[in-house]
Amino acid sequence: FACHFPGDPVMPGCLGLDAMWQLIGFFLGWRGGAGRGRALGAGEVKFTGQVTPKNQMVTYHIDMKRVIMRKLVMGIGDAVMQVDGREIYFAKDLRVGLFTSTDQF
Repeated sequence: FACHFPGDPVMPGCLGLDAMWQLIGFFLGWRGGAGRGRALGAGEVKFTGQVTPKNQMVTYHIDMKRVIMRKLVMGIGDAVMQVDGREIYFAKDLRVGLFTSTDQF
């Protein structure tokens, strides 16, 4: 928190969003998908609060809407991040793919 921002410590919002993408990728791997997870996009993202050093608990809730386990391994889900029981981040239609090769990226 010390560097973001000096005198006004706040967890960067992109870290919370990235955690949501990573949880979808983790779920795909847990379901047996192979490869490296890559965020492919989001339909809508809203930040309505912040995480500071005073907060005690951050919780993520992921609602998987679609899972494709073919040659293409992809998950689509909605996600919420809560801090101390209050919803502060919402993301709709998060898309994550698993890729066995990332050479073309």
